[in-house]
Amino acid sequence: MAEQIFPTTTSRLSSVDRYSPAVLLSLALLFGLLAQYLFYGVALGINLGIGSLALLAAAWRLRPADARLDRSDRWIAPAAILFAFLPAIRTDLMLLLFDAPATVVLVTMAAVSFAGVPLTRRALDVLIVLGLVVASRILAGGAVLLAAFPELGRPLSRRAGGRVISVGAGIALAFPFLVVFALLFASADAVFSSALRNVFDFKRWSIGELIGRIILAAFFAWLGGGLLMVSGRGAETAFAPVLPRLRGILSSTAGTTMLLAVDALFVFFVALQIAYLFGGVDTLNATGLTYSEYGRRGFFELIAVAVVAGGLVFGVELVVARRSRTYVAAALTLVVATIIVVASAAYRMHLYQLAYGWTEQRFYALAGIGWLGGASVAAAILIWRDQTRWLLHAAGLLGLAVAFAVNLTGPSAFVARQDLERVVDPSGLPDDARRALDAYYLGSLGDGAVPTLVEFLPRLVASDRQLLGSALRTYSLERRDLSVGPWQSLNLDRERARQAVLGVADELRNYPPLRFGVPIADRR
Repeated sequence: MAEQIFPTTTSRLSSVDRYSPAVLLSLALLFGLLAQYLFYGVALGINLGIGSLALLAAAWRLRPADARLDRSDRWIAPAAILFAFLPAIRTDLMLLLFDAPATVVLVTMAAVSFAGVPLTRRALDVLIVLGLVVASRILAGGAVLLAAFPELGRPLSRRAGGRVISVGAGIALAFPFLVVFALLFASADAVFSSALRNVFDFKRWSIGELIGRIILAAFFAWLGGGLLMVSGRGAETAFAPVLPRLRGILSSTAGTTMLLAVDALFVFFVALQIAYLFGGVDTLNATGLTYSEYGRRGFFELIAVAVVAGGLVFGVELVVARRSRTYVAAALTLVVATIIVVASAAYRMHLYQLAYGWTEQRFYALAGIGWLGGASVAAAILIWRDQTRWLLHAAGLLGLAVAFAVNLTGPSAFVARQDLERVVDPSGLPDDARRALDAYYLGSLGDGAVPTLVEFLPRLVASDRQLLGSALRTYSLERRDLSVGPWQSLNLDRERARQAVLGVADELRNYPPLRFGVPIADRR
């Protein structure tokens, strides 16, 4: 399939100094030590950005002298840095579950692009092959570097800072022994222990923590070393196309007929949506449901329909033998109908929120609708231009854009503000809307929502103010250490919440704590 994605030959310039296993192993060990210092026992925050920057800097320095970063890949490294520092702003769990993996993927892509391997311009088949090769090289890289451990003590060339690298290798090798000896000495001698605490904070360390830090350092050193090996290799590639061989499996007539049959069903559904959901035709006589009940049904089913329809169009585009005008029209019809289905789902979510208020799940569902809508528009454009092979690229970039917009918005703060606004001023809500304050849910939203909850506290009526004050006391005061945390976990939401709670701590202590298990109104 390919001669060799990353050839073993390296640049002639300072290759002995920069690309030898001894140098790469030294850098990997140093990165492992940095990683355990940044991540052990602390929450995600600015530490992810610092670790990513360090790895990207090393990968850039190790790139082959003749490697050229492809123009289309210049966005990758800035995007990696951007997502790496987003955990320093938000504490929302769902955002962290996206931002952290996205950072890992983008940092890896950036390191590969530094080696001169074009990524963005590659079609899907090449990216799949390249991803598998890169993953295997990273996993195997740690073993390759480990085999070079005996070389660490050997003299290195003085070119390209060989002496400095040798010093770094010596420090990396000595560090575990220094920690062990320091702990033993501190345990044996009180004066030494006191002197050591004045310089380093070893008082919280134990043998178990030491083992944990060593394991964490070894894990990051292994992966970091593999990634540095990838970034330090050349970029000559020779791919045999994979997906073009799929073309022709499905005849044009069969593909067109399949799409037209699906189009007929979609058009019928869209017509009903236009009449009964968007047009306001009497739904009670047709379905036995009120208009609001009809609108609030089927949201997740419609999202599933949109996802499956997109996969269907993409799959048919890959295998159809010929794209006739009728075929293109049928594919575009399905995409346009899917856009209307997405709009129907968005409108149903709007009615649901009017009735029951916002939750984080509904916020993320709305963000997903935005992504599906943008991807559907991109699909229509790419089908028209016969460039559907780039659909996954467009969907991926749109996903990153939506994720960044969600991070900027701050889901928990947004949800808290919207739900409190409807309690303070319910005049714009429909008659069947829920208006009660759900203090349990608001208090559980986390640090991102705390400043908003504190802001609205004096605007509520006495009974609601007591409920929200009790929630803040239970979730944000009694369960929080109000002292400044480790700098590695520095986070904007976390610090703003700490400051907000400090400002009203005395007031919150006057409220009784929440009694869990008390029935509350159904949030649905």
